[in-house]
Amino acid sequence: MFNFNQKRFEDVVDGAISLHGDIVNCVDEICEQGYKNLFLIGVGGTYAHYLPLKYTAETLSKMEVHVEIAAEFMLMNNQHFSKDSVVVFCSRTGNTKEIVECAKYAKERGSRVISFISHEDTPLAELSDYVFNNYADDDHLGESIYMQIIPMFFRFLHNYGDFDDFSRFLKQLGEITPYLVKAKADTEDMAKALAEKHRDTDYHMVIGSGNVWGEAYDYAMCILEEMQWIKTKSIHAAEFFHGTLELVEKDTSIILLYGEDETRPLMDRANNFVTKVSDNVAIFDTKNVELPFDEEWRKYVSPMVIYCMLERFSCDLEHVRNHPLTTRRYYRQFEY
Repeated sequence: MFNFNQKRFEDVVDGAISLHGDIVNCVDEICEQGYKNLFLIGVGGTYAHYLPLKYTAETLSKMEVHVEIAAEFMLMNNQHFSKDSVVVFCSRTGNTKEIVECAKYAKERGSRVISFISHEDTPLAELSDYVFNNYADDDHLGESIYMQIIPMFFRFLHNYGDFDDFSRFLKQLGEITPYLVKAKADTEDMAKALAEKHRDTDYHMVIGSGNVWGEAYDYAMCILEEMQWIKTKSIHAAEFFHGTLELVEKDTSIILLYGEDETRPLMDRANNFVTKVSDNVAIFDTKNVELPFDEEWRKYVSPMVIYCMLERFSCDLEHVRNHPLTTRRYYRQFEY
């Protein structure tokens, strides 16, 4: 695979797996102490990676889970938030301005803070009650985050009484590394051809739903817009027919992200329409990926699998466009 260091990737995923026992112990301790609700707070990609957990919570449990954007959360005076809330942050650098400010906000109000980071000795780490550090660069950050927040979240569900077979699920999650490598390898030819096709494309639509809606949001904004400077719109499949469909033309690039949850019919409906109008429809579907999970659990890891597959498109796209994914004009370049 082009520009892919398999050992580095495996080290990232296996590093996250090595933290699973400590993550379970952290959740058990919090549950023993007692808590009211969970606040999963992020910005950009980290906010997007929490959205599948919110979807899952609402389909599996009555456990109270909130997913918030850090800057807005600090201004809105959320009436569900209290000292009995547990706050979760993810930050690769550990110094993202809004996340650090929000961690201070949470600590000032007496909440317990769990943080997943990629660098020790950072402001976020100092503000956290529980810190999990697994080094990852941007290209594999999503897998690192998912491999930590998924066991955290499902342990909370288990302790709440809504996910009985947690031990079996965790064991299968710990076996996923070679399957993710194979998912990338199996996607490579498609990704390379898609990148060549879209070398000069200046606008994309990314459509998702259910568990992978967050990845549609993330890929459009944090990859194609931020890292490639391409105008992109993320559209929820259920909302596609209430506006955005009017912009579809014969040459419009449509990227469909299929997960394996209850909302696949929404994706089929969007797919049926766009393929009648556009000649540029690409599909990333986790159903085509071999995984070590019981069938009913595949949907819970589909966001991570989609992220894993899309990374190959990103890698090939930056190559053919001669536009490194690390290049920024504005982000973190100066104060704003």
